Amino acid sequence: AQVSAADRAFEALRKAIEHIPGGYVDERLGLLSPAPCGAARGLGIVRKKRTSDIENDDVLFKIPIEYQLTRQLALSTLTSIVPPDVLQRLPLEELDDAALLVLLLAHEKGLGKKSKFKAYIDTLSDSVDGSGCGWASESASDFRKLPRQVEPEDVEAGLAYAHRVSNGMASDYGEYLAKSAWPKDWKGEDASQALLWALCTVSSRGTAANQTPGDDEGGTGIRLVPLADMANHDLLSAGFIELSGTERVTDGGFVDAKDSDAGTFVIRAVWGADWKTKALDVGDEITVGYNLPYYGAVDWYMSLGFIPPEVSEQKDEL
Repeated sequence: AQVSAADRAFEALRKAIEHIPGGYVDERLGLLSPAPCGAARGLGIVRKKRTSDIENDDVLFKIPIEYQLTRQLALSTLTSIVPPDVLQRLPLEELDDAALLVLLLAHEKGLGKKSKFKAYIDTLSDSVDGSGCGWASESASDFRKLPRQVEPEDVEAGLAYAHRVSNGMASDYGEYLAKSAWPKDWKGEDASQALLWALCTVSSRGTAANQTPGDDEGGTGIRLVPLADMANHDLLSAGFIELSGTERVTDGGFVDAKDSDAGTFVIRAVWGADWKTKALDVGDEITVGYNLPYYGAVDWYMSLGFIPPEVSEQKDEL
């Protein structure tokens, strides 16, 4: 059978993750197109297991902190390319996690083959339409296609905000970002188009994580976690697990973790609030609960590009 470009990109991402010490991707995993949940694409079981696993059978992947886009990485990377006088006038430390990830992602995209995240970036769409915020493109001017819970004014406000933020970051930091591998239509007088793309990507793919990797008492931040962000949402699915590095099977844990595993993201083949293990067959989709209980329909649509059934089926409040 012919292998699609998306499948080749997935396999390249698998190799990049497994090249990192502690990185692991179950050999059965691949892309399901379309996904059983109704999305155009999803993460799932595409083949039978051929070898004995190095992990417990229910561990589907481990993404080490070394292959995640984090606040700490953004600060160290951007500080090295932005001139000192600009850093003094516009301190990067004052930006929130999302803004820093937007700048880092646009820069890594511009590095092309020189980026350690090339395999991850190759799995992302180059278009704003495909980044999870299709409403941010000019084609979204046809408001007849909007979900019933979303008003044209919501999209107009979102557009104004997205362009204001991307234009502002382009003005402040755009000239210092790598640009050589950007698509031709991004290479205008400033970096606003690249940063709009990165903003939409971070908005739809950013994952809540511990501010300090592995420390669940140090506050919450945002990261981009390659491959993990391919898992679609399902309310009844369990969530991601961030390892602290102290887990032990003898203490009731599901894995014997090392100190170097702190911050690693794991997903297991478990479902529901009681985390029951589920046997997986070819064609089964791997989903997670996004855990966004305070999001309304507009929040879901503007941030992630869709409205889940448990929200869209709610009766309108009187």
